[in-house]
Amino acid sequence: MRHILFPIAAFLALALPATAQFATLPPAGMPMAFSQAHCSALGEIEGAVATRPADEIERIGAAMEANQNADPVEVARISGLSVPTVTTMGGLDRQSAMAFSMVFGSMLRQYHPDLLMKVLRERGPLGQVPDVSASPLGMVLLDGLMNTAQQTYLTQCS
Repeated sequence: MRHILFPIAAFLALALPATAQFATLPPAGMPMAFSQAHCSALGEIEGAVATRPADEIERIGAAMEANQNADPVEVARISGLSVPTVTTMGGLDRQSAMAFSMVFGSMLRQYHPDLLMKVLRERGPLGQVPDVSASPLGMVLLDGLMNTAQQTYLTQCS
């Protein structure tokens, strides 16, 4: 299982496939869909993001990046997430991984906005995430993507 830190760092990246890096959200005519497993995983991730300090989320992300080929049990041990959540994230296709990433970004924006900006600045030069932190238009577009994903998550998973 490959892990990345896209788009916004540390925590969800724990188990997203590398192919998520440059995926796009589904076209407007094909809305995002979150399965029950997706909803459960996102709920667990939201609880973790809401209750853990930013430095811990960042530290977990770094450990996950260093252990990119670990099995789901090891990923769960390192991240503190359940094995079902890690397995769900590890099995995401490109579109679902992007939607997950955008929902995760919206969680960081709500609970740890400084971490969101830090990751955009640090990951951009590595080619993993476009650094839009200094671009007002880029931030508007990113906010729009995160808002859409967040609203879909809240609607489908509540």
